[in-house]
Amino acid sequence: MAGVGLSPNNGSWTAAQTRAQFAAIARLRWRMTVNSFRRKGGAGDLIAAIILYPLFAVLALLPTLGSGAGAYFFASHHHLDRISWLLWGTFVLCQLLNINLGQPGTIFDPTQLIRFPLNLANFVAIRLFFGLLTPANIVGTAMSLAIAVGVVIAIPSLWLYALLSLAVFAAANVLFSRMVFAWVDRWLSTRRAREVFTGLIFFASLGFQYLNVTFNPAYNHHHSHTSALSQERLNAGLSFYHHAQPFFSSLPPGLTASSLIAANQGQPLASLGFTLGCAAFAALFFAIFALRMRTEFRGENLSEQANAVARKTTPSAKQTSPALASTAIEPEHGFLGLSSVVTTLLGKELLYVRRNTGIFYSLVAPVVMVFLFAGRLATRGNTSWLFPIAVSYTLLGVVPLAYNSFGLEAAGSQFYFMAPVRLRDVFFAKNLVNFLLAFIEIVAVLAIITYLTAMPSLLNIANALLWAVATLLFSTIIGNRRSITAPKKIVVARMGAGKQASPLSALISIGLLIGSAGVAAGLLFLAHFIGIPWLPLPVFAVLAGVAAFVYERSLRSIDSFTLAHRDELFEELCKK
Repeated sequence: MAGVGLSPNNGSWTAAQTRAQFAAIARLRWRMTVNSFRRKGGAGDLIAAIILYPLFAVLALLPTLGSGAGAYFFASHHHLDRISWLLWGTFVLCQLLNINLGQPGTIFDPTQLIRFPLNLANFVAIRLFFGLLTPANIVGTAMSLAIAVGVVIAIPSLWLYALLSLAVFAAANVLFSRMVFAWVDRWLSTRRAREVFTGLIFFASLGFQYLNVTFNPAYNHHHSHTSALSQERLNAGLSFYHHAQPFFSSLPPGLTASSLIAANQGQPLASLGFTLGCAAFAALFFAIFALRMRTEFRGENLSEQANAVARKTTPSAKQTSPALASTAIEPEHGFLGLSSVVTTLLGKELLYVRRNTGIFYSLVAPVVMVFLFAGRLATRGNTSWLFPIAVSYTLLGVVPLAYNSFGLEAAGSQFYFMAPVRLRDVFFAKNLVNFLLAFIEIVAVLAIITYLTAMPSLLNIANALLWAVATLLFSTIIGNRRSITAPKKIVVARMGAGKQASPLSALISIGLLIGSAGVAAGLLFLAHFIGIPWLPLPVFAVLAGVAAFVYERSLRSIDSFTLAHRDELFEELCKK
Protein backbone atom coordinates (compact mmCIF):
# COMPACT_ATOMS: atom_id res chain seq x y z
CA MET A 1 0.00 0.00 0.00
CA ALA A 2 2.95 2.33 0.56
CA GLY A 3 3.43 2.67 -3.17
CA VAL A 4 -0.19 3.11 -4.20
CA GLY A 5 -0.56 5.91 -6.71
CA LEU A 6 2.89 7.46 -6.28
CA SER A 7 2.87 10.95 -7.65
CA PRO A 8 5.67 12.30 -9.84
CA ASN A 9 4.55 15.80 -8.84
CA ASN A 10 7.56 16.60 -6.62
CA GLY A 11 6.52 13.95 -4.15
CA SER A 12 3.44 15.93 -2.99
CA TRP A 13 0.46 13.91 -1.79
CA THR A 14 -2.66 14.12 -3.89
CA ALA A 15 -6.34 13.41 -3.40
CA ALA A 16 -6.06 10.65 -5.99
CA GLN A 17 -3.52 8.89 -3.79
CA THR A 18 -5.84 9.18 -0.81
CA ARG A 19 -8.65 7.59 -2.82
CA ALA A 20 -6.25 4.88 -3.94
CA GLN A 21 -5.32 4.20 -0.31
CA PHE A 22 -8.95 3.83 0.76
CA ALA A 23 -9.64 1.57 -2.23
CA ALA A 24 -6.62 -0.60 -1.38
CA ILE A 25 -7.73 -0.95 2.24
CA ALA A 26 -11.27 -1.79 1.15
CA ARG A 27 -9.99 -4.47 -1.25
CA LEU A 28 -7.68 -5.82 1.43
CA ARG A 29 -10.46 -6.14 3.96
CA TRP A 30 -12.80 -7.71 1.41
CA ARG A 31 -10.23 -10.31 0.36
CA MET A 32 -9.39 -11.15 3.98
CA THR A 33 -13.09 -11.58 4.73
CA VAL A 34 -13.58 -13.88 1.75
CA ASN A 35 -10.42 -15.85 2.49
CA SER A 36 -11.48 -16.32 6.12
CA PHE A 37 -14.30 -18.55 4.91
CA ARG A 38 -11.83 -20.70 2.97
CA ARG A 39 -9.65 -21.62 5.91
CA LYS A 40 -10.29 -24.62 8.12
CA GLY A 41 -13.48 -24.01 10.03
CA GLY A 42 -14.49 -21.20 7.71
CA ALA A 43 -17.34 -23.21 6.21
CA GLY A 44 -18.85 -23.53 9.69
CA ASP A 45 -18.68 -19.78 10.24
CA LEU A 46 -20.36 -19.26 6.87
CA ILE A 47 -23.16 -21.66 7.81
CA ALA A 48 -23.62 -19.85 11.12
CA ALA A 49 -23.78 -16.51 9.30
CA ILE A 50 -26.38 -17.82 6.85
CA ILE A 51 -28.52 -19.03 9.76
CA LEU A 52 -28.03 -16.13 12.16
CA TYR A 53 -28.15 -13.09 9.86
CA PRO A 54 -31.79 -13.61 8.80
CA LEU A 55 -32.68 -14.15 12.46
CA PHE A 56 -30.94 -10.93 13.44
CA ALA A 57 -32.69 -9.14 10.58
CA VAL A 58 -36.08 -10.27 11.87
CA LEU A 59 -35.20 -9.18 15.41
CA ALA A 60 -34.04 -5.79 14.10
CA LEU A 61 -37.25 -5.41 12.12
CA LEU A 62 -39.44 -5.53 15.23
CA PRO A 63 -38.16 -2.35 16.96
CA THR A 64 -37.90 -0.63 13.58
CA LEU A 65 -41.56 -1.21 12.78
CA GLY A 66 -42.54 -0.36 16.35
CA SER A 67 -40.72 2.98 16.30
CA GLY A 68 -42.24 3.86 12.91
CA ALA A 69 -45.75 2.99 14.10
CA GLY A 70 -45.22 4.96 17.30
CA ALA A 71 -44.03 8.01 15.38
CA TYR A 72 -47.06 7.85 13.10
CA PHE A 73 -49.41 7.57 16.09
CA PHE A 74 -47.88 10.53 17.94
CA ALA A 75 -47.67 12.72 14.83
CA SER A 76 -51.22 11.96 13.68
CA HIS A 77 -52.53 12.86 17.15
CA HIS A 78 -50.45 16.08 17.22
CA HIS A 79 -48.12 14.90 19.99
CA LEU A 80 -44.80 15.60 18.32
CA ASP A 81 -43.26 16.30 21.72
CA ARG A 82 -43.57 12.58 22.48
CA ILE A 83 -41.33 11.73 19.55
CA SER A 84 -38.49 12.33 22.00
CA TRP A 85 -39.63 9.21 23.88
CA LEU A 86 -39.01 7.13 20.76
CA LEU A 87 -35.68 8.85 20.16
CA TRP A 88 -34.53 8.17 23.72
CA GLY A 89 -35.64 4.58 23.31
CA THR A 90 -33.62 4.34 20.10
CA PHE A 91 -30.56 5.81 21.80
CA VAL A 92 -30.78 3.54 24.86
CA LEU A 93 -31.42 0.42 22.76
CA CYS A 94 -28.43 1.21 20.58
CA GLN A 95 -26.13 1.48 23.58
CA LEU A 96 -27.52 -1.67 25.21
CA LEU A 97 -26.93 -3.61 21.99
CA ASN A 98 -23.39 -2.26 21.83
CA ILE A 99 -22.77 -3.39 25.40
CA ASN A 100 -24.23 -6.86 24.97
CA LEU A 101 -23.00 -7.57 21.43
CA GLY A 102 -19.77 -5.61 21.59
CA GLN A 103 -17.96 -4.03 18.69
CA PRO A 104 -17.29 -6.36 15.76
CA GLY A 105 -13.85 -7.87 15.57
CA THR A 106 -11.84 -6.77 12.56
CA ILE A 107 -10.01 -9.19 10.29
CA PHE A 108 -6.74 -7.43 11.14
CA ASP A 109 -5.70 -4.82 13.66
CA PRO A 110 -6.24 -1.43 11.96
CA THR A 111 -3.54 0.17 14.13
CA GLN A 112 -1.04 -1.70 11.96
CA LEU A 113 -1.81 0.83 9.23
CA ILE A 114 0.29 3.49 10.97
CA ARG A 115 3.38 1.79 9.54
CA PHE A 116 2.35 3.02 6.08
CA PRO A 117 2.37 6.60 4.70
CA LEU A 118 -1.00 7.53 6.15
CA ASN A 119 -1.78 10.94 7.63
CA LEU A 120 -3.85 11.47 10.77
CA ALA A 121 -7.03 12.59 9.00
CA ASN A 122 -7.10 9.51 6.79
CA PHE A 123 -6.35 7.24 9.76
CA VAL A 124 -9.26 8.73 11.73
CA ALA A 125 -11.57 8.27 8.75
CA ILE A 126 -10.52 4.64 8.33
CA ARG A 127 -10.96 3.87 12.03
CA LEU A 128 -14.38 5.54 11.96
CA PHE A 129 -15.66 3.52 9.01
CA PHE A 130 -14.18 0.27 10.29
CA GLY A 131 -16.73 0.16 13.10
CA LEU A 132 -19.81 1.65 11.46
CA LEU A 133 -21.58 -1.56 10.47
CA THR A 134 -22.25 -2.86 13.95
CA PRO A 135 -25.64 -4.46 14.63
CA ALA A 136 -26.42 -1.68 17.11
CA ASN A 137 -25.64 1.11 14.63
CA ILE A 138 -27.67 -0.58 11.91
CA VAL A 139 -30.67 -1.01 14.21
CA GLY A 140 -30.40 2.56 15.52
CA THR A 141 -30.18 4.03 12.03
CA ALA A 142 -33.10 1.93 10.80
CA MET A 143 -35.22 3.02 13.77
CA SER A 144 -34.36 6.68 13.12
CA LEU A 145 -35.37 6.30 9.48
CA ALA A 146 -38.61 4.56 10.52
CA ILE A 147 -39.45 7.45 12.87
CA ALA A 148 -38.91 9.91 10.02
CA VAL A 149 -41.12 7.85 7.71
CA GLY A 150 -43.84 7.64 10.36
CA VAL A 151 -43.83 11.42 10.82
CA VAL A 152 -43.89 12.04 7.06
CA ILE A 153 -46.84 9.68 6.52
CA ALA A 154 -48.80 11.45 9.26
CA ILE A 155 -47.76 15.00 8.29
CA PRO A 156 -46.46 15.02 4.67
CA SER A 157 -45.52 18.72 4.82
CA LEU A 158 -42.71 17.89 7.27
CA TRP A 159 -40.89 15.50 4.93
CA LEU A 160 -37.78 17.66 4.48
CA TYR A 161 -37.49 18.62 8.15
CA ALA A 162 -38.14 15.07 9.35
CA LEU A 163 -35.59 13.45 7.04
CA LEU A 164 -32.95 16.10 7.78
CA SER A 165 -33.35 16.15 11.57
CA LEU A 166 -33.57 12.36 11.89
CA ALA A 167 -30.54 11.90 9.63
CA VAL A 168 -28.54 14.24 11.88
CA PHE A 169 -29.82 12.40 14.96
CA ALA A 170 -28.81 9.02 13.48
CA ALA A 171 -25.32 10.39 12.75
CA ALA A 172 -25.03 11.75 16.31
CA ASN A 173 -26.15 8.39 17.72
CA VAL A 174 -23.57 6.49 15.66
CA LEU A 175 -20.77 8.92 16.48
CA PHE A 176 -21.62 8.73 20.17
CA SER A 177 -21.26 4.95 20.06
CA ARG A 178 -17.95 5.15 18.21
CA MET A 179 -16.68 7.77 20.65
CA VAL A 180 -17.67 5.88 23.77
CA PHE A 181 -16.36 2.50 22.75
CA ALA A 182 -13.09 3.93 21.44
CA TRP A 183 -12.45 5.28 24.93
CA VAL A 184 -13.82 2.15 26.59
CA ASP A 185 -11.05 0.14 24.94
CA ARG A 186 -8.59 2.58 26.51
CA TRP A 187 -10.19 2.21 29.94
CA LEU A 188 -10.33 -1.58 29.69
CA SER A 189 -6.58 -1.87 29.17
CA THR A 190 -6.14 -2.55 32.91
CA ARG A 191 -7.81 -5.30 34.91
CA ARG A 192 -9.00 -2.96 37.67
CA ALA A 193 -10.74 -0.72 35.15
CA ARG A 194 -12.40 -3.75 33.55
CA GLU A 195 -13.77 -4.81 36.92
CA VAL A 196 -15.16 -1.34 37.66
CA PHE A 197 -16.65 -0.96 34.19
CA THR A 198 -18.27 -4.39 34.30
CA GLY A 199 -19.72 -3.55 37.71
CA LEU A 200 -21.27 -0.38 36.31
CA ILE A 201 -22.72 -2.26 33.34
CA PHE A 202 -23.99 -4.98 35.63
CA PHE A 203 -25.84 -2.62 37.96
CA ALA A 204 -27.14 -0.47 35.10
CA SER A 205 -28.58 -3.34 33.07
CA LEU A 206 -30.03 -5.18 36.05
CA GLY A 207 -31.28 -1.90 37.50
CA PHE A 208 -33.20 -1.36 34.29
CA GLN A 209 -34.78 -4.80 34.69
CA TYR A 210 -35.65 -3.99 38.31
CA LEU A 211 -37.41 -0.80 37.23
CA ASN A 212 -39.26 -2.76 34.56
CA VAL A 213 -40.46 -5.37 37.07
CA THR A 214 -41.34 -2.74 39.67
CA PHE A 215 -43.25 -0.26 37.51
CA ASN A 216 -44.60 -2.41 34.68
CA PRO A 217 -48.28 -3.17 35.44
CA ALA A 218 -47.99 -6.49 33.58
CA TYR A 219 -45.88 -7.84 36.43
CA ASN A 220 -47.86 -6.32 39.30
CA HIS A 221 -51.54 -6.76 38.55
CA HIS A 222 -51.66 -9.85 40.77
CA HIS A 223 -50.31 -7.88 43.75
CA SER A 224 -53.30 -5.77 44.80
CA HIS A 225 -51.78 -5.02 48.20
CA THR A 226 -48.86 -3.24 46.52
CA SER A 227 -50.90 -1.22 44.01
CA ALA A 228 -50.85 1.90 46.17
CA LEU A 229 -47.10 1.62 46.62
CA SER A 230 -46.62 1.08 42.87
CA GLN A 231 -48.75 4.16 42.11
CA GLU A 232 -46.68 6.15 44.57
CA ARG A 233 -43.46 5.02 42.87
CA LEU A 234 -44.92 5.85 39.47
CA ASN A 235 -45.83 9.35 40.63
CA ALA A 236 -42.31 9.80 41.98
CA GLY A 237 -40.86 8.72 38.63
CA LEU A 238 -43.09 11.15 36.74
CA SER A 239 -42.11 13.93 39.10
CA PHE A 240 -38.42 13.21 38.46
CA TYR A 241 -39.05 13.19 34.71
CA HIS A 242 -40.74 16.61 34.79
CA HIS A 243 -37.88 18.10 36.82
CA ALA A 244 -35.28 16.62 34.43
CA GLN A 245 -37.21 17.58 31.29
CA PRO A 246 -35.28 20.86 30.68
CA PHE A 247 -32.00 18.95 30.78
CA PHE A 248 -33.25 16.16 28.50
CA SER A 249 -34.62 18.67 25.98
CA SER A 250 -31.11 20.07 25.42
CA LEU A 251 -29.70 16.69 24.34
CA PRO A 252 -29.89 15.23 20.79
CA PRO A 253 -33.24 13.36 21.23
CA GLY A 254 -34.90 16.43 22.73
CA LEU A 255 -33.36 18.77 20.13
CA THR A 256 -34.61 16.55 17.29
CA ALA A 257 -38.13 16.49 18.70
CA SER A 258 -38.03 20.29 19.18
CA SER A 259 -36.95 20.65 15.55
CA LEU A 260 -40.03 18.76 14.39
CA ILE A 261 -42.32 20.79 16.68
CA ALA A 262 -40.90 24.09 15.41
CA ALA A 263 -41.27 22.99 11.78
CA ASN A 264 -44.87 21.97 12.40
CA GLN A 265 -45.56 25.40 13.91
CA GLY A 266 -44.23 27.17 10.81
CA GLN A 267 -40.88 28.21 12.29
CA PRO A 268 -38.26 26.90 9.81
CA LEU A 269 -35.38 28.93 11.26
CA ALA A 270 -36.02 27.61 14.76
CA SER A 271 -36.26 24.10 13.37
CA LEU A 272 -32.94 24.54 11.58
CA GLY A 273 -31.41 25.88 14.79
CA PHE A 274 -32.43 22.82 16.78
CA THR A 275 -31.08 20.58 14.01
CA LEU A 276 -27.78 22.46 14.04
CA GLY A 277 -27.66 21.99 17.82
CA CYS A 278 -27.93 18.23 17.32
CA ALA A 279 -25.25 18.48 14.62
CA ALA A 280 -23.01 20.30 17.11
CA PHE A 281 -23.31 17.32 19.46
CA ALA A 282 -22.36 15.03 16.57
CA ALA A 283 -19.32 17.20 15.83
CA LEU A 284 -18.32 17.10 19.51
CA PHE A 285 -18.59 13.30 19.58
CA PHE A 286 -16.46 13.05 16.46
CA ALA A 287 -13.83 15.41 17.91
CA ILE A 288 -13.50 13.30 21.07
CA PHE A 289 -13.28 10.15 18.92
CA ALA A 290 -10.57 11.78 16.80
CA LEU A 291 -8.64 12.71 19.95
CA ARG A 292 -8.51 9.04 20.93
CA MET A 293 -7.48 8.03 17.41
CA ARG A 294 -4.69 10.60 17.44
CA THR A 295 -3.19 8.84 20.45
CA GLU A 296 -3.40 5.50 18.61
CA PHE A 297 -1.85 7.10 15.53
CA ARG A 298 1.14 8.11 17.66
CA GLY A 299 1.77 4.47 18.54
CA GLU A 300 0.05 3.95 21.89
CA ASN A 301 0.10 0.28 22.95
CA LEU A 302 -2.82 -0.89 25.12
CA SER A 303 -1.84 -4.56 25.34
CA GLU A 304 -1.58 -6.41 28.63
CA GLN A 305 2.13 -6.96 27.97
CA ALA A 306 2.76 -3.25 27.59
CA ASN A 307 0.94 -2.50 30.83
CA ALA A 308 2.86 -5.23 32.60
CA VAL A 309 6.15 -3.72 31.46
CA ALA A 310 5.01 -0.30 32.63
CA ARG A 311 4.22 -1.65 36.09
CA LYS A 312 7.27 -3.86 36.34
CA THR A 313 9.41 -3.43 39.43
CA THR A 314 12.59 -5.12 40.53
CA PRO A 315 11.77 -8.17 42.71
CA SER A 316 13.18 -8.20 46.20
CA ALA A 317 15.67 -10.81 47.33
CA LYS A 318 13.07 -12.35 49.63
CA GLN A 319 10.76 -13.25 46.75
CA THR A 320 10.81 -16.78 45.46
CA SER A 321 11.93 -17.16 41.89
CA PRO A 322 9.10 -18.35 39.66
CA ALA A 323 11.47 -20.74 37.97
CA LEU A 324 12.44 -22.28 41.30
CA ALA A 325 8.84 -22.33 42.48
CA SER A 326 7.80 -24.25 39.39
CA THR A 327 10.36 -26.95 40.16
CA ALA A 328 9.00 -27.63 43.62
CA ILE A 329 8.02 -31.25 44.23
CA GLU A 330 4.27 -31.74 44.07
CA PRO A 331 2.40 -34.45 45.93
CA GLU A 332 0.95 -37.30 43.88
CA HIS A 333 -2.61 -36.33 44.72
CA GLY A 334 -4.10 -32.97 45.48
CA PHE A 335 -7.47 -31.73 46.64
CA LEU A 336 -10.31 -34.31 46.92
CA GLY A 337 -8.11 -37.08 45.55
CA LEU A 338 -7.50 -35.31 42.25
CA SER A 339 -4.05 -35.47 40.73
CA SER A 340 -1.67 -32.61 41.40
CA VAL A 341 -1.85 -31.59 37.73
CA VAL A 342 -5.65 -31.35 37.79
CA THR A 343 -5.59 -29.51 41.12
CA THR A 344 -3.09 -26.95 39.82
CA LEU A 345 -4.99 -26.43 36.59
CA LEU A 346 -8.23 -26.14 38.53
CA GLY A 347 -6.81 -23.28 40.57
CA LYS A 348 -5.61 -21.55 37.41
CA GLU A 349 -9.02 -21.84 35.74
CA LEU A 350 -10.76 -20.45 38.81
CA LEU A 351 -8.34 -17.54 38.71
CA TYR A 352 -9.29 -16.93 35.06
CA VAL A 353 -12.95 -16.87 36.01
CA ARG A 354 -12.32 -14.40 38.82
CA ARG A 355 -10.32 -12.06 36.59
CA ASN A 356 -12.51 -12.28 33.50
CA THR A 357 -15.29 -9.80 34.11
CA GLY A 358 -17.18 -10.92 31.00
CA ILE A 359 -17.53 -14.48 32.31
CA PHE A 360 -18.43 -13.18 35.74
CA TYR A 361 -21.22 -11.05 34.29
CA SER A 362 -22.63 -13.93 32.21
CA LEU A 363 -22.73 -16.12 35.33
CA VAL A 364 -24.23 -13.66 37.78
CA ALA A 365 -26.77 -11.97 35.50
CA PRO A 366 -29.04 -15.05 35.02
CA VAL A 367 -29.20 -15.64 38.77
CA VAL A 368 -30.19 -12.03 39.42
CA MET A 369 -32.81 -12.21 36.67
CA VAL A 370 -34.29 -15.30 38.32
CA PHE A 371 -34.46 -13.36 41.58
CA LEU A 372 -36.30 -10.48 39.88
CA PHE A 373 -38.83 -12.56 37.97
CA ALA A 374 -39.37 -15.72 40.04
CA GLY A 375 -41.79 -14.15 42.50
CA ARG A 376 -43.91 -12.59 39.74
CA LEU A 377 -44.03 -15.75 37.63
CA ALA A 378 -45.02 -17.85 40.64
CA THR A 379 -48.30 -15.93 40.94
CA ARG A 380 -49.37 -16.79 37.40
CA GLY A 381 -50.01 -20.51 37.79
CA ASN A 382 -48.36 -23.85 38.51
CA THR A 383 -45.00 -23.34 40.23
CA SER A 384 -43.75 -26.84 39.37
CA TRP A 385 -42.34 -25.44 36.12
CA LEU A 386 -40.51 -22.58 37.81
CA PHE A 387 -37.41 -24.44 39.00
CA PRO A 388 -36.75 -26.37 35.72
CA ILE A 389 -37.16 -23.16 33.70
CA ALA A 390 -34.80 -21.28 36.03
CA VAL A 391 -32.18 -24.07 35.82
CA SER A 392 -32.28 -24.13 32.02
CA TYR A 393 -32.02 -20.33 31.91
CA THR A 394 -28.99 -20.18 34.21
CA LEU A 395 -27.16 -22.76 32.09
CA LEU A 396 -27.05 -20.15 29.32
CA GLY A 397 -24.05 -18.62 31.08
CA VAL A 398 -22.20 -21.91 31.61
CA VAL A 399 -22.74 -24.02 28.49
CA PRO A 400 -20.79 -21.77 26.03
CA LEU A 401 -17.66 -21.87 28.23
CA ALA A 402 -16.76 -25.40 27.12
CA TYR A 403 -16.75 -24.42 23.43
CA ASN A 404 -13.64 -22.25 23.64
CA SER A 405 -11.55 -23.62 26.47
CA PHE A 406 -8.26 -22.10 25.29
CA GLY A 407 -9.54 -18.71 24.14
CA LEU A 408 -8.22 -16.77 27.11
CA GLU A 409 -4.79 -18.43 26.98
CA ALA A 410 -4.15 -17.52 23.33
CA ALA A 411 -0.53 -18.36 22.40
CA GLY A 412 0.08 -19.72 25.90
CA SER A 413 -1.88 -22.83 24.92
CA GLN A 414 1.29 -24.07 23.22
CA PHE A 415 2.86 -24.77 26.61
CA TYR A 416 0.38 -27.58 27.24
CA PHE A 417 1.99 -29.46 24.35
CA MET A 418 5.49 -28.96 25.74
CA ALA A 419 4.74 -29.68 29.40
CA PRO A 420 4.82 -33.25 30.75
CA VAL A 421 1.04 -33.39 31.25
CA ARG A 422 -1.75 -35.31 29.59
CA LEU A 423 -4.18 -33.19 27.63
CA ARG A 424 -7.06 -35.18 29.06
CA ASP A 425 -6.11 -33.79 32.49
CA VAL A 426 -6.10 -30.28 31.05
CA PHE A 427 -9.57 -30.71 29.58
CA PHE A 428 -10.88 -32.40 32.70
CA ALA A 429 -9.72 -29.50 34.88
CA LYS A 430 -11.34 -26.98 32.55
CA ASN A 431 -14.57 -28.99 32.41
CA LEU A 432 -14.54 -29.43 36.18
CA VAL A 433 -14.65 -25.65 36.61
CA ASN A 434 -17.69 -25.48 34.33
CA PHE A 435 -19.44 -28.23 36.30
CA LEU A 436 -18.63 -26.44 39.56
CA LEU A 437 -20.00 -23.15 38.26
CA ALA A 438 -23.19 -24.86 37.07
CA PHE A 439 -23.63 -26.50 40.48
CA ILE A 440 -23.19 -23.16 42.29
CA GLU A 441 -25.71 -21.49 39.98
CA ILE A 442 -28.29 -24.25 40.44
CA VAL A 443 -27.92 -24.13 44.22
CA ALA A 444 -28.31 -20.34 44.14
CA VAL A 445 -31.44 -20.63 41.98
CA LEU A 446 -32.88 -23.26 44.32
CA ALA A 447 -32.29 -21.02 47.33
CA ILE A 448 -33.88 -18.04 45.57
CA ILE A 449 -36.99 -19.94 44.53
CA THR A 450 -37.32 -21.48 47.97
CA TYR A 451 -37.09 -18.04 49.56
CA LEU A 452 -39.51 -16.32 47.18
CA THR A 453 -42.11 -19.06 46.77
CA ALA A 454 -41.62 -22.50 48.30
CA MET A 455 -39.12 -25.30 48.06
CA PRO A 456 -39.72 -27.41 44.93
CA SER A 457 -40.63 -31.04 45.44
CA LEU A 458 -37.83 -33.59 45.63
CA LEU A 459 -39.05 -35.15 42.38
CA ASN A 460 -38.89 -31.76 40.70
CA ILE A 461 -35.37 -31.15 41.99
CA ALA A 462 -34.17 -34.62 40.94
CA ASN A 463 -35.60 -34.21 37.44
CA ALA A 464 -33.96 -30.81 36.98
CA LEU A 465 -30.58 -31.98 38.31
CA LEU A 466 -30.44 -35.12 36.18
CA TRP A 467 -31.46 -33.14 33.09
CA ALA A 468 -28.78 -30.53 33.83
CA VAL A 469 -26.11 -33.24 34.25
CA ALA A 470 -27.02 -34.89 30.95
CA THR A 471 -27.19 -31.59 29.07
CA LEU A 472 -23.89 -30.31 30.48
CA LEU A 473 -22.03 -33.53 29.72
CA PHE A 474 -23.30 -33.86 26.15
CA SER A 475 -22.57 -30.18 25.52
CA THR A 476 -19.09 -30.52 27.01
CA ILE A 477 -18.30 -33.52 24.81
CA ILE A 478 -18.99 -31.43 21.71
CA GLY A 479 -17.44 -28.32 23.20
CA ASN A 480 -14.09 -29.99 23.88
CA ARG A 481 -13.79 -30.89 20.22
CA ARG A 482 -14.93 -27.46 19.05
CA SER A 483 -12.36 -25.85 21.36
CA ILE A 484 -9.66 -27.44 19.20
CA THR A 485 -11.13 -27.28 15.70
CA ALA A 486 -12.82 -23.86 16.00
CA PRO A 487 -11.11 -21.81 18.73
CA LYS A 488 -11.56 -18.09 19.17
CA LYS A 489 -8.94 -15.79 20.59
CA ILE A 490 -10.39 -13.61 23.34
CA VAL A 491 -8.90 -10.18 23.98
CA VAL A 492 -10.11 -9.17 27.44
CA ALA A 493 -9.19 -5.52 26.84
CA ARG A 494 -11.85 -5.22 24.15
CA MET A 495 -15.53 -4.59 24.69
CA GLY A 496 -17.58 -7.75 24.27
CA ALA A 497 -14.62 -9.99 25.14
CA GLY A 498 -16.86 -12.18 27.23
CA LYS A 499 -18.19 -13.86 24.12
CA GLN A 500 -16.73 -17.27 24.50
CA ALA A 501 -17.05 -19.07 21.17
CA SER A 502 -17.04 -18.79 17.40
CA PRO A 503 -20.40 -18.11 15.71
CA LEU A 504 -21.03 -21.75 14.78
CA SER A 505 -19.96 -22.99 18.22
CA ALA A 506 -22.29 -20.49 19.88
CA LEU A 507 -25.10 -21.62 17.59
CA ILE A 508 -24.43 -25.27 18.42
CA SER A 509 -24.30 -24.64 22.17
CA ILE A 510 -27.52 -22.62 22.27
CA GLY A 511 -29.25 -24.99 19.84
CA LEU A 512 -28.31 -28.02 21.93
CA LEU A 513 -29.50 -26.33 25.12
CA ILE A 514 -32.81 -25.25 23.56
CA GLY A 515 -33.34 -28.67 21.98
CA SER A 516 -32.60 -30.46 25.23
CA ALA A 517 -34.91 -28.13 27.15
CA GLY A 518 -37.64 -28.71 24.56
CA VAL A 519 -37.36 -32.50 24.88
CA ALA A 520 -37.44 -32.23 28.67
CA ALA A 521 -40.47 -29.92 28.58
CA GLY A 522 -42.29 -32.33 26.27
CA LEU A 523 -41.53 -35.25 28.57
CA LEU A 524 -42.68 -33.35 31.65
CA PHE A 525 -45.88 -32.30 29.88
CA LEU A 526 -46.52 -35.90 28.81
CA ALA A 527 -46.00 -37.14 32.37
CA HIS A 528 -48.44 -34.53 33.66
CA PHE A 529 -50.97 -35.33 30.91
CA ILE A 530 -51.04 -39.10 31.53
CA GLY A 531 -50.84 -38.70 35.31
CA ILE A 532 -47.45 -40.40 35.88
CA PRO A 533 -45.31 -37.63 37.43
CA TRP A 534 -42.32 -39.90 38.06
CA LEU A 535 -41.99 -40.92 34.37
CA PRO A 536 -39.23 -38.39 33.43
CA LEU A 537 -37.00 -39.43 36.35
CA PRO A 538 -35.75 -42.78 34.97
CA VAL A 539 -35.43 -41.27 31.48
CA PHE A 540 -33.25 -38.42 32.74
CA ALA A 541 -31.25 -40.85 34.88
CA VAL A 542 -30.50 -43.06 31.86
CA LEU A 543 -29.54 -40.04 29.77
CA ALA A 544 -27.23 -38.77 32.52
CA GLY A 545 -25.61 -42.20 32.78
CA VAL A 546 -25.11 -42.44 29.02
CA ALA A 547 -23.69 -38.93 28.93
CA ALA A 548 -21.22 -39.74 31.72
CA PHE A 549 -20.08 -42.90 29.89
CA VAL A 550 -19.62 -41.09 26.57
CA TYR A 551 -17.82 -38.21 28.30
CA GLU A 552 -15.36 -40.60 29.96
CA ARG A 553 -14.68 -42.30 26.62
CA SER A 554 -14.23 -38.97 24.88
CA LEU A 555 -11.58 -37.92 27.40
CA ARG A 556 -9.57 -41.03 26.56
CA SER A 557 -9.32 -40.01 22.92
CA ILE A 558 -8.93 -36.27 23.45
CA ASP A 559 -5.09 -36.45 23.45
CA SER A 560 -4.84 -37.97 19.99
CA PHE A 561 -7.61 -35.71 18.66
CA THR A 562 -5.88 -32.57 19.96
CA LEU A 563 -2.51 -33.56 18.55
CA ALA A 564 -4.09 -34.24 15.16
CA HIS A 565 -5.73 -30.78 15.08
CA ARG A 566 -3.16 -28.69 16.93
CA ASP A 567 -2.35 -26.67 13.79
CA GLU A 568 -5.93 -25.39 13.68
CA LEU A 569 -5.66 -24.41 17.33
CA PHE A 570 -2.38 -22.54 16.96
CA GLU A 571 -3.37 -20.86 13.70
CA GLU A 572 -6.17 -18.97 15.45
CA LEU A 573 -4.80 -18.44 18.96
CA CYS A 574 -1.25 -17.44 18.02
CA LYS A 575 -2.10 -14.85 15.40
CA LYS A 576 -1.56 -11.18 16.17
